Amino acid sequence: MKNYIEKLKQKRNWYFPNFIAILNKRIVVEYRIPLCNQYTIISGKGKVILGKDCEFGFRMGGRHRHGSIEIQPRYENSKIVIADKVSTNNNIFICAANNIEIGQSTLIGEGVTIMDHEAHRIDPRFRRELGEIGHIKIGKNVWIGNHVIVLKNTIIGDNTIVAAGAVVSGNFPSNVIIGGVPAKVIKDL
Repeated sequence: MKNYIEKLKQKRNWYFPNFIAILNKRIVVEYRIPLCNQYTIISGKGKVILGKDCEFGFRMGGRHRHGSIEIQPRYENSKIVIADKVSTNNNIFICAANNIEIGQSTLIGEGVTIMDHEAHRIDPRFRRELGEIGHIKIGKNVWIGNHVIVLKNTIIGDNTIVAAGAVVSGNFPSNVIIGGVPAKVIKDL
């Protein structure tokens, strides 16, 4: 494993200059090197599983030179699974306290945030503590528009389109268009 990581670092520096994974005893990353068109960071104490042929960032996309993509399984038991052929635009933040799954061939727009937890508790006395933790499951072939926020305890069915600017929380079926704040089903596909 150590030799593999050294070879990966050498390769990354030459072929994948935008891909950084902070590796230590507390993070396990199963690599299938993604194509990174924007500075991409994997950090945290948990596990990230990347599928084949993933692509992070888009050179012609919004704010390409002024941002980054961050994938962060924050705690030791946190896990982020990104299936094959997932593509994102720029400035994406995916943060798991528990579990986030993103299905095969999903497209994610610019400036999207996906978090399976509340960063802070609601009670003012405990505001600096971690809030409620949930999970997120995004189906196959989902298209998430620009500046969408996906919140804890969300399930998005296969082939669904999420309109730009939506705040998504709850369960949504396959083959629909959802949008709004809070998001709701707009129409069937």
